[in-house]
Amino acid sequence: MQWTKSGLRSFAVLAALASTGFAARAETFPSRNIRLVVPFAAGGTVDLFARLVALEMGKSLGQSVVVENIPGAGGVIGTTNVSRAAPDGYSLCFCASGSTMLLPLMDSKVSYKIPEDLPPVGHVLRIEQTIIVNTKKGPNDLAGLVAKARANPGAMFYATPGLGTSNHLAGELLKIAAKIDVRAVHYRGESAAVLDLLSGQLDYMVASMSFAEPYSRAGELQVLALTGPSRWPNNASIPTIAESGYPGFDATTQIGLHASKGTPRDRIETINAAMNTALQSKDLREKFALGGATPQGGSVDDYAKFLQVETAKWDKVIQQAGIKLD
Repeated sequence: MQWTKSGLRSFAVLAALASTGFAARAETFPSRNIRLVVPFAAGGTVDLFARLVALEMGKSLGQSVVVENIPGAGGVIGTTNVSRAAPDGYSLCFCASGSTMLLPLMDSKVSYKIPEDLPPVGHVLRIEQTIIVNTKKGPNDLAGLVAKARANPGAMFYATPGLGTSNHLAGELLKIAAKIDVRAVHYRGESAAVLDLLSGQLDYMVASMSFAEPYSRAGELQVLALTGPSRWPNNASIPTIAESGYPGFDATTQIGLHASKGTPRDRIETINAAMNTALQSKDLREKFALGGATPQGGSVDDYAKFLQVETAKWDKVIQQAGIKLD
């Protein structure tokens, strides 16, 4: 077959146009479903929040965001899975601060670090935590609890759902802020811990608002204070620790989106925009509130700066409390 010069030029133009079109199609994101890894078991609070966010994000992205539960090792297994996934934006982690910030500070065996191995995408929500006591045992407010602890150094015990959890760290931060000598007792989850609180064997417990609220409504437990920076809209009568004599106190579980190492910034920005749109959903916000959570939002850089400040804060608490998991 003979090619003329004009024919070669026409072929070259067609090839260039075809390659340009192919490149444009290749750069379209997302062009398929996105995997959202929840590093905890299905059916839990974090999993339920993830499914709400995934549904709303899918509407903005034009592709389904599919939740995949990969539990184990306090969230480390699922989080590690995302850190090692292909850097294409199709694998995300619905990560809790315990597995992203706290565990790497306490356990040298954790293989990832933020932000380098898990680029921040966006701040999704915070889960409110509480200081709760047995209603029959008291005391009736945080000031009374602190006074009792100061009068009985080393003799009071508080429950956490596990060593190194965000609940545990909140308890240690209160211990430092209030200058009290109390001892933490660690259980395998909140359900196990509350039994000893109800039986009177413990003095108080650091628990999520969603877990504490039904016991509070039943009159079995009393919520003395919230560990976050603001009151819970569903029960504004509960004060915060910050307004109870400890300004600036803030110790909640943070949930954020993280991508795989090396994910392009433009794809991270696309996901961040979808997340922010999702968080404006009235239905989502109402369900968050019922679950004791507060939506956050903001830019990629906002979340990165937040993580930097929080990591430095908790590193100091961990060092002061002498917490090590290895």
